[in-house]
Amino acid sequence: MAINRRLFFASGIALATALSVKGAMAQNAELKLGLSMPTLNTPFFTVLVNAASAEATSLGGSVVQTTNANRDASQQVTDFRNLINAGANAILAGVVDHAAIGPALDYAKSRNVPVVIVDDQPAAGEVYAVVRADNLTMGERAAEALAATLTAKTGTVLQIQGALTTTNGRDRSDGFNAKFKDLAPDIKVIEQAANWDGPMSANVVSTVLSGNQDIIGIYLATDTLYYDPVAAALKSRGRLLPVGDPAHLPIVAIDGGSGALQAIRDGYLDATISQPVTDYAKYGVTLLQNAINGVAIKAGPTDHNSNVVQADSHFVDELPSPIVSKENVDDPTLWGNGK
Repeated sequence: MAINRRLFFASGIALATALSVKGAMAQNAELKLGLSMPTLNTPFFTVLVNAASAEATSLGGSVVQTTNANRDASQQVTDFRNLINAGANAILAGVVDHAAIGPALDYAKSRNVPVVIVDDQPAAGEVYAVVRADNLTMGERAAEALAATLTAKTGTVLQIQGALTTTNGRDRSDGFNAKFKDLAPDIKVIEQAANWDGPMSANVVSTVLSGNQDIIGIYLATDTLYYDPVAAALKSRGRLLPVGDPAHLPIVAIDGGSGALQAIRDGYLDATISQPVTDYAKYGVTLLQNAINGVAIKAGPTDHNSNVVQADSHFVDELPSPIVSKENVDDPTLWGNGK
């Protein structure tokens, strides 16, 4: 079928078609999906790739290729070119660097290949849509969960931040700080960035505990990268004790990986905020199918319990992110419980 690929790049276009789960066209163009990942050494991105591949197949399409930039921003620009040259007519991407992705997006635009970015919002370049959770809200929910575990009205909480050069790192920190200040105004917060690096997070917790005897709680900006090294550091100091022990040190995190869910079952992690990783894949691929069908996207509520907002020049589908505790840790819809 003939496709007007300029539709989703033109400015000032009338956005008259609502976002839907399976698209609004009677007939789908064949989706030839390229997957550009910043890394494949974390469960987050391997689950994302598997779910996106399954969704593309369910829509009658295929995955042309999956690339791994190994956290090299310049390599990801090359990966985009390689995917398009291999025949991809749409790209789903997680980004290494939200600013450095600009040239890759410019190249995709020049080749009329729509792009959906998941989990972060690019600082440059055009995309058909962004699919992510509201990271400010996730930070707020983490603050609520941690504050609810604390019995002391004074003391110090350690916040191990992500990379503050990333949108998610800043939002998870800002959301936590604003809400925690409201809920526990007399508790001091020590902020230390670990730049999404596990060994660095272990060094942070060891250093801060050595110099501060009044740490009464810990907030981790990511459990998939930070929890295991932080837990090992705490265990070596005799500070990793389960809920119910009088000396238990409450810990709350964001991401919801399988290791974090097991730590909740075991009582060492109090709660985490689960990213909707499989939904990133599902709705990201659905949006790309809409894009190659010539369907425009507009702001407003969706039929999958989310809301599309216009942030800067991008349309962002903000997906809900549940709090996970012992009460719901075995929920099979959580991505950390997936196979």
